Amino acid sequence: MSDREPSSSEFSSDRSDPVRPDGGESTRSRASDAEGRVGRILRLPGGSTPATLWWELADRYEPYVTLEKDGRETVRRWGLGSILSHWTLVLLMAVVAGTGFLFWTGWYGPLNVGIWDGYQVSFYLHTWGGVTLAVVALLVFPMYHKFADGHRLLVTPQQLKEQVVITLSFLGVLRYIPGYKQARRTYDENDDEWVGYHPMQTVFWYVTWFFVIALSLTGFALWVDLAVDPAWWLTLLGFMAGWLPYETMLQLHLLATFWVLAAIAIHVYFAVMPSNVDFLRSMVTGTVEAWTVDDDTRPAPIEGSSDAPPTEGTDDD
Repeated sequence: MSDREPSSSEFSSDRSDPVRPDGGESTRSRASDAEGRVGRILRLPGGSTPATLWWELADRYEPYVTLEKDGRETVRRWGLGSILSHWTLVLLMAVVAGTGFLFWTGWYGPLNVGIWDGYQVSFYLHTWGGVTLAVVALLVFPMYHKFADGHRLLVTPQQLKEQVVITLSFLGVLRYIPGYKQARRTYDENDDEWVGYHPMQTVFWYVTWFFVIALSLTGFALWVDLAVDPAWWLTLLGFMAGWLPYETMLQLHLLATFWVLAAIAIHVYFAVMPSNVDFLRSMVTGTVEAWTVDDDTRPAPIEGSSDAPPTEGTDDD
């Protein structure tokens, strides 16, 4: 294991390095040294080899580095339904989290309106805002996301591999996958799908769905405990009432809230990164500057890029 970046003189030189069509260096010459490193580590604990996984993804995505910037066109990424439901979720989350904070502090300020005190106004905004939030997050947005816009909902094995490599890249122990940024902005017309997805997009929705369900179930249970004569549908949805003491259920509700807010904070962080601003803008305009490919125009694998990386114990040492 080494904590330093390999110098250019340490790169393997006893094999011919293919030249990319765009004139740049191949992945083999610029990303691997004589020991097959693609970053600061060669092996993870337990014997797994992240370098091998990195090569697999590099072989898949590196051809997309050959796409010319002036070959991009305006491609629709989001429909109106997805855009409206996304920003509705943002508004609802602000209302629900804000009123929850008021409950926590006991200060209602401007919500003391007329004959209604601040607690009553906050309670209605919080409960009905939470119900609407659950419906939009669990039903409306996924429906538009999958059936109207054709995006993926399920995490694929490929995305799990990408998640491992991208996480290690983010931590600085592996190099970023070459061509992955271009692949995320390439639409394959034969597959009717984007070539690459940032795995955090899908993971974020899984986390959100899980904790929104937890928020909804604990919230309905708390609502039943507070209601004098709860309606039948409230009793049905609040079936967890009585399972735990009210205070414990409230703590679980708050814990789920903090996790949702943490996931949203990470989501916002990645969205406002300079490399992702075009995707953030697309959630307003619906379009992004991207490439389109099909069977005839899809970038071909770069010659020589499928060679196995040198590893310890080979003649390349």
